[in-house]
Amino acid sequence: MTNVLGGIGAGVILIFGYMIVQWFLTATDLIISYNWKFGIADGKFWASPHFDIRNRSRSKSYRLANIAYRVGGQVHWFDNKSLWGKVVEPGSIYNDLVGQPIERVGGLADLEHMEVTVKLQTGRSFWLRGVGPGQEGKSKLRQWAFMLRNRLEKMMVPME
Repeated sequence: MTNVLGGIGAGVILIFGYMIVQWFLTATDLIISYNWKFGIADGKFWASPHFDIRNRSRSKSYRLANIAYRVGGQVHWFDNKSLWGKVVEPGSIYNDLVGQPIERVGGLADLEHMEVTVKLQTGRSFWLRGVGPGQEGKSKLRQWAFMLRNRLEKMMVPME
């Protein structure tokens, strides 16, 4: 009986470990960074994000939905047109994606406090906060997760 229970326990631990690894790989598949494009047109300041989106998955493609802009945790604006329906293929890099000019922005000082989040059509946005000017800091958990993924990829352990 102890052998049976030990075998079942080992199987449950193995399956649970596999599920955690798969979740981890999915959570760190997309890397989103951006910089600001800005200028003055007709005497009015305009700014829009210029994205660099990388899909490190070997098998999964993602469909982008919208861009959410927040200032101090409060919603500033949503861009539902720029990225809607764009597909990020496995192993690809897209550095030509540009958002629409942001409404109600007076200058570069306003952009420093703006948080940019890209959402997928599945509703996922957990790890998808863009890292760019004004958002230099990442949480320690996020830094650790991406560092671990880079280390696993360097060791060439096929996990997908």
